[in-house]
Amino acid sequence: MDGDTDFRFSPRPNRAHEIDWRPWGEPAFAEARKLGRPILLSLSAVWCHWCHVMDETSYSDPRVIAALNEHFVPIRVDNDRHPDVNRRYNMGGWPTTAFLAASGDPITGATYMPPEQLLQALRRVREFFDANRTALLALGATEHAHAVDTEAALAHLGGAPRLGQLSAPDFDGDPDVPGDIPAEIALQIVRAFDPVHGGLGADPKFPQPDVFAFVLAYAELRGGGDPLRVAPHTSALVTPARIHKVVRTTMERMAGGGLYDHVAGGFFRYATRRDWTVPHYEKMLEDNARLAGLYLEAAVLTRGDGAGGDGAAHAGLGPGALYRAAAEGTIGYLLATLWRTDPPAFGGSQDADEHYYSMDADERAQRPGPYVDRRVYTSWNAALAIAYLDAARRFDRPALRERADKLLDRLFRDEQRRDEGMDHAEGVGGQLTDQVWSLWAALRAHQAGLGDGWLPTAIDLAAHIDERYGDPEAGGYFDHAGGDKLGRLAERIKPLVENSIAAMALVELDILAGDPTTPYLPRARRALESVAALPRQYGLMAAVFARALDRTSYAIKVTTSNPELARAAALAHPYSVIDPSGDKRAVVCVGTICLAPVSTASAVVEALKEASTARA
Repeated sequence: MDGDTDFRFSPRPNRAHEIDWRPWGEPAFAEARKLGRPILLSLSAVWCHWCHVMDETSYSDPRVIAALNEHFVPIRVDNDRHPDVNRRYNMGGWPTTAFLAASGDPITGATYMPPEQLLQALRRVREFFDANRTALLALGATEHAHAVDTEAALAHLGGAPRLGQLSAPDFDGDPDVPGDIPAEIALQIVRAFDPVHGGLGADPKFPQPDVFAFVLAYAELRGGGDPLRVAPHTSALVTPARIHKVVRTTMERMAGGGLYDHVAGGFFRYATRRDWTVPHYEKMLEDNARLAGLYLEAAVLTRGDGAGGDGAAHAGLGPGALYRAAAEGTIGYLLATLWRTDPPAFGGSQDADEHYYSMDADERAQRPGPYVDRRVYTSWNAALAIAYLDAARRFDRPALRERADKLLDRLFRDEQRRDEGMDHAEGVGGQLTDQVWSLWAALRAHQAGLGDGWLPTAIDLAAHIDERYGDPEAGGYFDHAGGDKLGRLAERIKPLVENSIAAMALVELDILAGDPTTPYLPRARRALESVAALPRQYGLMAAVFARALDRTSYAIKVTTSNPELARAAALAHPYSVIDPSGDKRAVVCVGTICLAPVSTASAVVEALKEASTARA
């Protein structure tokens, strides 16, 4: 992993730069061992409001600055640049304030800490470290230091100071629907629905695009008005009509409320109140890429009708038109604010600025917008390219197809990436998230007819993922290739989301590659099996896993070079996979069984219905 030297601090006045921050890397850990000091690891982000507050307060306090420079080795890591570090050390949010031994083993930690609390924590950690210096330094004294049971060691030492570390609650799945994770998660979504304001749970409210993308497709695939596959005593809760009510209310409230920027377009990261008001004003490429895709998907599945949802009166629009308007506004925001021409790609985020967003439209027009992180993150750009290609096909938007073409050309321009995989960002080596999203984007580029080279590129990238990230014994994929073994990075983790994305891409590759000697479907299933124990811990956040399971069961191949027939297939079935190698007719196939060729859009729709019935 590279050493970051361009640390970002709050855009408002602060003294955080006076702290002698080190980048994540072996030199910082070696210094901690040599000096016999504990490490303060600050996990931050350029868009993070409370990270800025901590820069302006705690890290600007001269007492904190002096204590950190004299008694600690302070390391600062940007979450967006190093998600693998964040995955292992995050204490419940951003900022994370973690205290480590020189081996990288955590001692204790918390999230935001105001000055007096941080000063107290520095004193307590220093006292604990000094009292147990020999044992703590011994954690990093051997080649296999990462194998030490740190919790047991600290317990033996009398326990580290507790600073309010947070952890996520476990998910107790419904015992009445064993083995049917999609049905179980659909039921949990319906139960968590806020019927007054939409969304799930109380406050704060996050948009959760993966959750609603899954449940929309789930209802579409199991439509017809019948109760979905859940336990008999709860089946009345989970019907297509009920799911559409949940999704419509939520998406109309989000698009019509404070989560959406009605001046510049795009969605803020989350709302602090149950009614979607008082948002945290950062805007993330990752969120907006997925939300643009979600609203486009919803516009398709509602067939653009004007039928009722509680929020259908927003701007006089029916649901389909409202969804499309929100998607268009989001796409417009990304192009206007995050797009950069050199290189042609999208930056990562725009900073939160409460004062700026309190202005009316005229005032905003006179002021420069909040800081934009111009770094290009591969995974997020690949996700947006997928959304653009979907929109281009479904809504006949050739300009978006051209934009996606340029974007993907930039991401894949370096031919050596066929051997080395995709970088995460400039100067930062690739991670699993970049490989799997890029794999899926290459497959969508092939389906969109962007060139004959995209399928070979996808095949090469799939081989790279297997070789560098795969677990040949248990299946599935680790989140990084294993090069950086500092601290907890020595622990190899199989993340739920990335393995689910890998599975969805591999399903499509299996359908498109058509090579029985190299089947990709078994790899997709093994990827899901490798993380199958996680959904009960993740709860609703395992929706992407459920969607991947559904895709392995319901994906259908449509072979055609006819844009109109391909569009009809994309509109009619959420998991249709387009093979552009055919003629002007369309052939619908399930596995090795294919229906007769058809020549009209309506015939494509009927063929997909017939194939779906046969598959079910």
